This record gives sequence, C-alpha cells and structure tokens, in this order.
Amino acid sequence: MIQIKKIILTLVALLAVTTGAWATEFTSLKVGDVLHVGDAINTGTNYKVYGLYLDAGNQPATLVRANIGTNDITESETGAYYLIKGKNDFYFGIIWGAEGLGGYWPVTDTSDGISVTAITPGDYTELTFAVHEGTATPVDGFAWNKAEKTGSFTMPGGNVTLEPEYYPQAALTAAPTAINDVPATTDGAIVKAGTVANIGSTENAQGTVMYYVSPKALDDAALLALAADKWTADVPTAEKLTEGKAYVYYYVRGNDSDTDEENFSDGDILSANALTVTIAAEPTYAVTFAEGTDPNEWTADPKADVKKGQTVTVTYTGSKKVIGVKAEKKAKAPAGPITVTWNSDDITGSGKSFTKDGVTITADDIEYDDKNFYGPGTFTTTLGNFTKIEVTTEGWYASGTGWSGKTWTGNASSVSFSGDIMGYGGGNLKFVFTIEPTN
Repeated sequence: MIQIKKIILTLVALLAVTTGAWATEFTSLKVGDVLHVGDAINTGTNYKVYGLYLDAGNQPATLVRANIGTNDITESETGAYYLIKGKNDFYFGIIWGAEGLGGYWPVTDTSDGISVTAITPGDYTELTFAVHEGTATPVDGFAWNKAEKTGSFTMPGGNVTLEPEYYPQAALTAAPTAINDVPATTDGAIVKAGTVANIGSTENAQGTVMYYVSPKALDDAALLALAADKWTADVPTAEKLTEGKAYVYYYVRGNDSDTDEENFSDGDILSANALTVTIAAEPTYAVTFAEGTDPNEWTADPKADVKKGQTVTVTYTGSKKVIGVKAEKKAKAPAGPITVTWNSDDITGSGKSFTKDGVTITADDIEYDDKNFYGPGTFTTTLGNFTKIEVTTEGWYASGTGWSGKTWTGNASSVSFSGDIMGYGGGNLKFVFTIEPTN
C-alpha cells in the first residue's frame, strides 16, 4: 500500500481549508456520508474533517467505518477514529482531538482489522491504523471450519472480498546435516537430526521434522505428490540403502492444535531441501567353527565375505551322529572410545570456528594468535557423541550444562559453553575429547 508522510495540522491550518469549493458543514456525521477536503463537523466547537488526501484523484471520499457502536458521530466522541475510503480503494484513518486538532494516516494492510494504540488527544505520534485490503466492513457471521477446511456466510448487499488468514509456518532452528560413509544395509543414521523452533518462550516445538529418502534426485512436483505416509519422523538410516548416493529430503510438519497460539502450518516441501549422502559399501561377514571342530569334516559355503541375508550351506562329512548345529551370532566387540587431542600449536586459522580430527569449536570470537575463545560457544563432532571434554588452561571463565570446572561429562554430539576460554598465548592450552562412536 502507498506510504505517505503523516501530517498533523494546527487549528490555524484547519481554518484555512474551510473555504474550498466542496466545503460542507455537518451537524452530525453518519457512515456513508460523502466527504471532501475542507468538510467540517460544526457543532459549536468546530470539529473538522480536513486535509483528507494529498492526491486529489481520491476525492470525493466516503466515511465507511467508525470505532463506536452506532453510525452517528457527534462532538462527544473526541479522540475517536474513523475510516475513510477514497475513490481508488485508498483507505485513511482520521482522528479528532479534544482541542480540535487532527491528522490523517495511510492505512496499512494487515489481518487484524482496524486497530489503534496509545490514543492521547492532541498527541498522535503512536497511532496506528489497519484494515483488510479491499474491504471496509467485515461480513458478520462468517464461520470457518478448520477441520473440514470450508466455511460459509450470508451474502450482504454488496461485493465481498475474501482474504485468507494462515497460521504461521513452523520453522527450523537447525537444519539436518549429512553423515557420510555409513555402510549400506546397516542401522547407522545417515543424518544428524534437525531441530524445530520453539513456540514463544516455551519449550514446545512448533512441529516435527519429517524425512524422505530417495535413491535418485526428485523435483518439487515429485515431492509434493508423495503421500503423507511416505514421510517419517524417524531419523533415516542406511538399513534399506545400497552403496552410492542417497537423497534425504525434509520439511517441518506443523503442530495441529486446538490452541491458536500453538497451531502452525507445515513448512515448505522443496527439492532444494535435499542432503546428498554418500553410502559406503555393504559390510561383509565371516563364518567360523568353534575351537576344536575338525575342519576336515565341517565346511561352510560361503564362509568369507558373506553379506547380510545371504544363504550359507553347512556340510558334515564325518561319521558321528549329529544332533544339530548351534549357530550363534558373534557379539559385536565393544568399541574402544575415540580420543581427540588438541594442543595450543594445533589451533590455527581464521574465522569463528576451528576444526581438527572431526571435532569443531565455534565461538562468538576466536583470537588465533593468543588462543582465546570468547563465548558463547559450542563443541561439535561428526564422530559420535562426546562423553568427556577436558580443558587445560589457566584462563578458565566458562560454564554451562554438564560442566564441572574445566571438565564436561555427558553423552551428546554438541556441547555448549558460556563465558570465555583463554589461552593467553601460552603453550599449556590443551583440549582432550573422549568420543563414543555411533557406528
């Protein structure tokens, strides 16, 4: 909508426009009355409608709404506001003050109807006006059924413009990120999950991140054509994937709540929201016999490079009667934790983040010469989950959830700290990260 400068006129200026060719005096003013620059409400105290438009092409104007319960406007409604419509569907708000002063403002296009804040007669700097685009009077009795997505109203004696109002879209605070080189057919996650923005100041999420994995790239039309049950809130894994590339698409499914403040529309489903993930070769396994089994009597085929789901044939050629063969899956050996160490000399570069050996620190500012990290900041890793972080330095001014002094313990791939970690240029700064692999 066209924006013009707000004008506040003095009483002297008001009197100057009452002699225009279209000037009319009203002892009362009703919705539907036609107004022109210089028209006045003259009830003995000289309340005036004045200076309505900078653009003469919007004259004459019509009074289409007032903020009172009746259509009559009298001298007692000082400080009241009225909605004026010009010929070009250009809406203005008019205000009368207790001292006979007034002003006019362009109306902004919002979905809130007409609204006024901070009314102080004679002081209008905080006044704001709004109206539905293209309509001046709301149609009464419009009933919208959110569940059925339909509504109805009784047609009034005039044209009606419908303006849909939508709930806001749910948004991400952090988008999902790819985890590459996960072996095919395993249950290892191929993305680090995204997180959804909260509702206001609460911890309730606006919605849920939904995923769809495809072996080939899809365009917007193909994504929109997917049935709802093709998407899942589960973080995708490599369990049903083969070696090569996979495409992970995601969007935020908004909350569907009976409470307006907690109701959000779905986020956009876009092909641009795709993570290209590299899937490693499918792992293979070996078949062995228990210690003491005669290899000349027992064979397994195949016995090496066996893929999950492949059939193995076991044959016995000896003379003993065999009750059966007990086949047991060998327990996976527990990982020895990964340890990543940074010394002072390792930390070089520029910018607000530093990465080495799969671990990254981000901070509000990093001084690489002096090895100073100004928080708030975050440690992250692509190797699994931190179980312990130990910092050696004399300049420790940091804190946060999970921290006890200079040591953090827990189980997370992202660890935040507030405050500062200062190396002061010395060689004694050291970070030791203990990480539990997730694959």
